[in-house]
Amino acid sequence: MCLILDTDVVHLVYPRPFPQFVPVHRAVSGKSARLVYGGELRREYQRMQEFWRILYRLDQEGSARAVPDNAVDAEAQHISQTGLCGSNDPHIIALARVANVRLLCTDDRRLMSDFRNAALLSNPRGHVYTRATHADLIRTKCRHIQKLSGDNRRRRK
Repeated sequence: MCLILDTDVVHLVYPRPFPQFVPVHRAVSGKSARLVYGGELRREYQRMQEFWRILYRLDQEGSARAVPDNAVDAEAQHISQTGLCGSNDPHIIALARVANVRLLCTDDRRLMSDFRNAALLSNPRGHVYTRATHADLIRTKCRHIQKLSGDNRRRRK
């Protein structure tokens, strides 16, 4: 697992990335990062028909991974009951917890605050990608994916 793409920036990454999201697009397309989705985020993606088709292809290629909806939904309900979430996105925090993902791409200030809140997401803490200068976050948070894709390339030769 690697990163979560909030719906508010999907149009900045796919189909053609804006400059600040080119590193995300390249990493996912190049299989050195993997998008993670499930629960309410999956349902939000499904309503975005063009992106849903792209996501389906990414999933088939191994660049995206679905997390069971029931696990994410149950965790989102638990988070909502705590009252700690300042944004209207407890499903994103839940997905991060269930999938053990600590990198989020978003422009939502409240969600950024929640994602960095140790009371909601810790061990390790969450990090937020908002611009191209954050490309190092992809390398550090997706290191295990990059290692796997490198190992696969060596085996094919």
